[in-house]
Amino acid sequence: MANKNSHPLVSYQPFRLLFQLASVGTIVVRLPFWAAIALIRPLRPHPKWTAKQTFTVHLMHAIIGMSSRISITLPLSIEGGKEGDRFQVIKPRSPDRYIGPLESNDVKPATVGGTWYPDVPAADIASKLVVLYLHGGAFVLGDGRPGETGFATKSWLEHGGADAVFALQYRLAGYSNRDPFPAALQDTLTSYLFLLEDLQIPARQIVVSGDSAGGNLAIALLRYLHEFGAELGIPVPRCAALVSPWVTPLTYDALPRTPNWRTDWVPTAFLKWGANAYAGRFAANPKSEYHPYITPLGNPFPAPVPIFVNAGAAEVFAPDIARWAEEMGEQEEEEEGGNVVELHYEEAACHDTLMLGNAFGFEESAWGVAAKMGEFVRRY
Repeated sequence: MANKNSHPLVSYQPFRLLFQLASVGTIVVRLPFWAAIALIRPLRPHPKWTAKQTFTVHLMHAIIGMSSRISITLPLSIEGGKEGDRFQVIKPRSPDRYIGPLESNDVKPATVGGTWYPDVPAADIASKLVVLYLHGGAFVLGDGRPGETGFATKSWLEHGGADAVFALQYRLAGYSNRDPFPAALQDTLTSYLFLLEDLQIPARQIVVSGDSAGGNLAIALLRYLHEFGAELGIPVPRCAALVSPWVTPLTYDALPRTPNWRTDWVPTAFLKWGANAYAGRFAANPKSEYHPYITPLGNPFPAPVPIFVNAGAAEVFAPDIARWAEEMGEQEEEEEGGNVVELHYEEAACHDTLMLGNAFGFEESAWGVAAKMGEFVRRY
């Protein structure tokens, strides 16, 4: 059996250059076709989409598909760069905080960073509503800086009622066993403990939010706090707010058969790259699709906090997200009487408008989602 964690042939030169040239050529040839589909309303994949939404979804699908077949995870810097003091470097906690699924002989907790929005927190940060934001990108793309998460964090600040947002730059996974699971989840815990212990922000003032792969990490953090939080003395956050969470990473090959496959920008190659790189050694084992910290669907648990979850009504993950929300809602929490899980459908929306709404023309739709999340946070 082929190694699912190996780079494909087109990752290497000169094959990479030849593949890129050929792919760019096919994209250029298809541009007039996509423009025609966008301009002629009956041809659009979704009747409520605008011309911009239709064209950009087709274009993004092709571009992401091309880069995903090359499958090269770019290195991240923990230097402040143009973010300056807004970029915070965080050192890992002691090893005894990373137990159970976060303990690994091969993957150790590491120094990571994150960006504050709108600015460096003031001395009164402990009295503010702080969102710990975990970006999407299939575990292989993204960095938490403004170029990647600026729209999402602005939406939280201007429409979701957040006073401050800390966007974590967790380690990205890559082929050849670069920072696979549980690296990103270790970093997620590190950032949460940083807010609690270094900045002394009360847990009730922290909202854990994530989209796509970041939503997967947020769910895994809640599971970890449920299973080990009391033992480790780690309090739970106020609530969680998820947008298009990726709840079935290792069943990506089944997604082209879902009803919304033609109304989304997510190509199979992207999901394959992210799933196999992040799952690492687990990807070679068919039973790994049931790993509770990698695949939330099919692994419900008593959630320690209320959860808001948004799914684009036209996104490819919508059926899986709905099933996950349903099975989580059926879980019984002994002390509280049951999980609080609120599912919201974003009308006519594709995957993860909170992060990419400004690129696709779904700005107002994403702002509406942020407002819904803000209402949920205030309610609990």
